[in-house]
Amino acid sequence: MQIRIKYRGQEKVLDFDKSKVRVKDILEALGLSSDYAFVVKNGEIASEDEEINENDQIKVVNAISGG
Repeated sequence: MQIRIKYRGQEKVLDFDKSKVRVKDILEALGLSSDYAFVVKNGEIASEDEEINENDQIKVVNAISGG
């Protein structure tokens, strides 16, 4: 399955060898942790276990914290 994502201002295509892709699979493919990034699916923040479909609009955002 191919998933199109937007990450850091660029569009990328991620290829997966399985039919069910979850948010955590996308983060793993990008080498990111859910502690430092989150996924927006169709305009809403998605949980790690949420399934992603090929036609979903996906954006990966790095979490920024400060103090």
